[in-house]
Amino acid sequence: MRRVSKTLAGALAVFLLAAGLAACGGGSGESSSPSSTSTEAAQPQADRGSGGSGSAKSETKGGAGKAGAGKQGESQASSRKGEAARFKPKQHNDSGGGSQQYVQKGGDNSIQEFGEEAGRQEFNDAAVALHNFLDARAEGNWAAACDYMAKSVVESFEQLAAQAKQLKDTSCAGILEKLTNPAAKSAMKQEAEKADVGSLRVEGDRSFVIYKGVEGTILAMAMANEGGKWKVASLAGTPLN
Repeated sequence: MRRVSKTLAGALAVFLLAAGLAACGGGSGESSSPSSTSTEAAQPQADRGSGGSGSAKSETKGGAGKAGAGKQGESQASSRKGEAARFKPKQHNDSGGGSQQYVQKGGDNSIQEFGEEAGRQEFNDAAVALHNFLDARAEGNWAAACDYMAKSVVESFEQLAAQAKQLKDTSCAGILEKLTNPAAKSAMKQEAEKADVGSLRVEGDRSFVIYKGVEGTILAMAMANEGGKWKVASLAGTPLN
């Protein structure tokens, strides 16, 4: 099962990268500690000069800061919803044909032989989810891309991003944007345009969409079934050839 393990390793690599961002956030938090200490040390002088009003002002300012942060978060969430709403799914024509066309003689065919070949309707649903994810990502519409990602992946992003104090937008869309190299935009656009789904191998709530990408590369994208809908469970396809 080397290919399956490689797919999982790829997803873990993304989480580790996000964890690295979280670690940077922790460092930022520590560096802010001296500022807090300095404020506490200066406060008694303000109290002496204003009969305690300095302390009251400090508390009021802090409260306003929290309220401002709350409004900023609401504004970002509203903006992301609008971003997702602007995404318009495109029509794609997939060749199908099943996984047998991708079997390599003497090679590792663990994904090609994973579970069972899906029926036509399930194949179509998974193919649409993959195409929409790739198209949204190519457009830089991160909020829409997150709509087609598995809940477990989205929640992991949000949990890790919440720990990165230097990130202003800790939503799935915000962290996905930070994790994506701007230089890869051209490659992502090509992959979205060239993706041709040939197979969906299913086992329970897990599956792999096998598709042809740029320059004939055969890729497998991990998928997860959530409430009857297939969602992308990785950020990139695993090469099979």
